[in-house]
Amino acid sequence: MRFGGHESRAQILGEPRDTWDDVDSDLVWGEPGSYTWFAGCTEIPRSAVGERIAMRVEAQFGYVMGRSDPQCLVRVNGQIAQGVDGNHREVLLTERAVAGEHFDILIEAGTIEDRRQLGFAVSLHIHDTQTEKVYYDLRVPVDVARLLPEDDARRHLILTHVNAALAEIDFRPGDPGRYRASLNRAERIAAQIYDAADFEKKPTIIATGHTHIDVAWLWRLRETRQKMARSMATALKLMEEYPDYRFMYNQGVLLDWLNEDYPELFARIKDRKTEGRFEIEGALWLEPDANITSGESFVRHILHGVHYHEETFGVRPRIVWLPDTFGYTAALPQLMALAGLDVFVTHKLSWNDTNRMPYETFFWQGIDGTRVPAYFLTTQPYTSTSIGTTYNPDLKPTHVMGTWKRYGQQALNDELFLVYGHGDGGGGPTREMLENVRRMERGIPGCPKVKHEPMRPFFDRLLKKMHADPASFPTWVGELYLEFHRGTLTSVAKNKRNNRLAENALREIEALAVLAMTARDHPYPAERLHKLWRIALLNQFHDILPGSSIGGVYEDSDRDYAAFFTEADTLLAELAGTLAPEGEYVLFNVLPRRRNGLVTFPGADPQTIVDGGTSIPTQTIHRPDGTVEQAAPLVDVPATGIRNVSVKPSGQRATSTSTEFSISKRHIENAILAVALDEGGRIASVHDKRNGRDLILPGQPANRLQAFRDMPVAYDAWEIDPDFEDQSWEIDDLASAQVVETGPHRAAVRLEWRYERSRIVQIVALEAGSARLDFDTWIDWHEEHTLLKTAFPLNIKADRATAEIQFGHVERPTYRNTSWDRARFECAMHRWVDLSEPDFGAALLNDCKYGYDARDTTLRLTILRAPTDPWPEADRDQHRFRYGLFVHHGTFAAEGVPAEAEAFNLPLRLLPGAVGGARATAELLSLSGHGVTVESIKRAEDGDGIVLRIWETRGYHTETGFDLPPEFDTAQEVDLLEREPRPLPVAGQRVTLGLAPFQIRTIRLGRS
Repeated sequence: MRFGGHESRAQILGEPRDTWDDVDSDLVWGEPGSYTWFAGCTEIPRSAVGERIAMRVEAQFGYVMGRSDPQCLVRVNGQIAQGVDGNHREVLLTERAVAGEHFDILIEAGTIEDRRQLGFAVSLHIHDTQTEKVYYDLRVPVDVARLLPEDDARRHLILTHVNAALAEIDFRPGDPGRYRASLNRAERIAAQIYDAADFEKKPTIIATGHTHIDVAWLWRLRETRQKMARSMATALKLMEEYPDYRFMYNQGVLLDWLNEDYPELFARIKDRKTEGRFEIEGALWLEPDANITSGESFVRHILHGVHYHEETFGVRPRIVWLPDTFGYTAALPQLMALAGLDVFVTHKLSWNDTNRMPYETFFWQGIDGTRVPAYFLTTQPYTSTSIGTTYNPDLKPTHVMGTWKRYGQQALNDELFLVYGHGDGGGGPTREMLENVRRMERGIPGCPKVKHEPMRPFFDRLLKKMHADPASFPTWVGELYLEFHRGTLTSVAKNKRNNRLAENALREIEALAVLAMTARDHPYPAERLHKLWRIALLNQFHDILPGSSIGGVYEDSDRDYAAFFTEADTLLAELAGTLAPEGEYVLFNVLPRRRNGLVTFPGADPQTIVDGGTSIPTQTIHRPDGTVEQAAPLVDVPATGIRNVSVKPSGQRATSTSTEFSISKRHIENAILAVALDEGGRIASVHDKRNGRDLILPGQPANRLQAFRDMPVAYDAWEIDPDFEDQSWEIDDLASAQVVETGPHRAAVRLEWRYERSRIVQIVALEAGSARLDFDTWIDWHEEHTLLKTAFPLNIKADRATAEIQFGHVERPTYRNTSWDRARFECAMHRWVDLSEPDFGAALLNDCKYGYDARDTTLRLTILRAPTDPWPEADRDQHRFRYGLFVHHGTFAAEGVPAEAEAFNLPLRLLPGAVGGARATAELLSLSGHGVTVESIKRAEDGDGIVLRIWETRGYHTETGFDLPPEFDTAQEVDLLEREPRPLPVAGQRVTLGLAPFQIRTIRLGRS
């Protein structure tokens, strides 16, 4: 025996074992997150010649939520044999034993849980295949019979034959021939069960082996790599024993890691794939969160997933396989259709805590009107009384019978699908499951017919049926909201912020890289961007980004993001350095419209920005963490473009010559808004001078910080329970208030509150000429089981709130008429949520928050949580974020809420030039009209031309146009995979596009 860390694997595999410790039954081992190696040799005795010999691992296996502890990887004679866990304890050594044959055994045992193991052993066994066969021939029908009614004739047929077969078996020792003869008789009687005709038409259940592996959750990424190796080794070993075994796997990232860590296993997978026994499906790079992940990130999950499977396996996946994600954006159907993905599969909506989804086979219609087929897995035990289903059963007749019983559209469709196998380190399917499948394939009266097949042929048949008769299948319109796990929109806030910042950084780097490529012929950093995207995509996994993992996962995530932002800053600096000489700066606007705005940069000393012939003095602005920056307004900055400016020291601080601002501890006013604060630092009123209206309900303060008891009954990091409002506390203990900025560019008040063990600091600011009140926030949070929200009761007549999602927005009621309404007490948003009358309203903008609620006319932004499980220290940290209250005269007016939120998240950038850079002014892309934006500008994946992703933001039919950059003269529309080009007309250099509501159009620009 040898103890070692994760990093010592290679050394241990090659070292001599003469110094290893002996193992006995009193050995205590298995630290949490540790590895122990056990080694030994065995020799086949003469008494076992010709027998089938297996070894059995003896350990104190524990079971936690479908996985086991320990989990082992077994090598026999230096070769990986299979994984071993609590569900897979036997390893076949030889089909036909030879006397004196030696086997060298090396077992790597990983332990995760905070429990200890006592003892470890391996025993040898003769595997009697005939006895096993008769056992399953009888036991599987018995499992069916137990579930049939007492008066069902099929139950009595099965039990009569089972009893007759058992009566034939002679268990007396001493005469092997007599025992074999009795088994033969029992086997013939058992066969009569499978030969019996059923009394009714049977549905068909297609079964495919699978193992769901969370990329991270209650273990770290490094352990997932080992889980993947063990699980795949076990699947491959079972394929050797069961030629009829069919297995599917979907996550490219884990297959890629397997290739890096265990190329011998990966090569065997490719061989089995070629044989048609190991199925590669699932179009996404991994199984991401589908509420928080941005639209462009979803596109990249598809790009990376499809390209990887095509390049590595020659497979074109077309299924969106997301069985375990916590709700599904209504933008997904359009993304699927634009990428040629043809069916969406999950089961997670069966976890709803309030309402049962009415369909399992249906068309799903997204916000743009696109419809795609959707399929919900219906597997559950036959005796279940809940609506909950599973995608990792330990396949028995009860699951096959339960799959049909749970299906609510039996009159419409009589062929269903299930996957089976233990997940998350449970090793996938077992020999028992495969033996069960074989019996059910033969046919058992009272049990649906089973076919052991790959997944894709089932969906090919289903899609053909749905498209041939679409009117017979129902349609679900809008988001697939999971009435469960609502806290995942907020838990572990630092990861939500890092995710938003990373997505924004990638958008900026790609656009700036195209500018540098076209303006200065600078090489496009494709490989470096590819690596940055892989970091961002990895950390969008559905237990990392939602905040539902252990602390070690977030140590890894922190490390990943630190590397990401270091490289992102380096790349931005390199690219900007080509576009301005040393001593000058690049003023960069990533948005596809010319814009004015404040640009900020670090420093306490006042500066002057020289922009053309204009000198603009900076103002010192304050941040809530105590730092200061310099800020100055720039105007008419090129769309998706740059120009050079210089920054010089200023002899004096900027002073206001305008009477626009009026500022005190209780009042902030510019030319558009007059804001009053109460004695607790909350917003008492917001008066819009443009139309004379007051935004806030009289007598009800806004920016009202509220703490709620947050102790879910279960799933702490995942849940916000509906009774969270039963206990709440106002945070109005204002420790200090001071005026910190008086203009000329911004006026601001610094407010500090104390709450229990925590501090909350805000800089509440108004920019000159702005209709947006900003709340720049720093929180030192040390609470437990506390939910923090900020409330804005609005003096607006509206019964629906509008919230941004990926590539669009959705409306949700603010009333609670039905159970469906009441269940939506916490919802997802991206950069904004809005409550409006047709010509007046307000939106809450944010730079990294994703949860909100809207009730009556009060909008509340969910700021922080403080769960203790599975990470006891979650969110106990310092937090930085911004939100803003934008007062408007129409959500989708010319420069309405979507444009304001985009600018709020992507401010103007000031980047230094470098030696070798040259002065440049460039406008890469300027879109005409309103309500259209560009989500990404990048070089094409194949290196030929550049790709623009344009989408309509307001839900209107509209038209836009743009001029081709001088280097390009052709335009083609392509799909999300940048294929299937369709030429677009170019008039001179002008391209004109029509867009339907929320339509996404991907355009490739090239050279003829």
